[in-house]
Amino acid sequence: MTIERKGFFTNESVGSDIPKMAGFEVISKTLAEQLLVEDQPFQFHEQVFWRPYEAYVYVYDKSIDEQRAKGKLVDHQGTAKIALYGVFSCRCSQRKPMRDAIRADRNFLAGKHRKPDLSHLPRRPAREALLDNWHLHAQSIAWACADIVRQYTNEHHGRRD
Repeated sequence: MTIERKGFFTNESVGSDIPKMAGFEVISKTLAEQLLVEDQPFQFHEQVFWRPYEAYVYVYDKSIDEQRAKGKLVDHQGTAKIALYGVFSCRCSQRKPMRDAIRADRNFLAGKHRKPDLSHLPRRPAREALLDNWHLHAQSIAWACADIVRQYTNEHHGRRD
């Protein structure tokens, strides 16, 4: 059965009983770009980093080492999630250019998030965990960043509410 809908749903015919929602096929590239951007340094875990990816690798490696030292099973997926969430939350709070990039991206909360291109970086466990788990965590990280951006509603007036 072919269903054709207009308006909220796509106007394309789909080959199932469940129509596709318009706009969900959009892909945001903001998180992927912001992971590799190098503009101004930010402080995270009492260290100064120029790129969020470097901060992510630092936190990921440190957390994995702590898990091993305590004799725990290594949780690559959970460690990647915590490291990404921490890095993006921190950078979004500290760097106005990241908040501006989020505000400018109409698709930031509307769809999927492009996986960052890390092919030019050396292979390491932190990189592989990020790439393997990006699709699991990018949307929740986007919502966390959007919540942070909402705290800076009047920054174009030089004040924070």
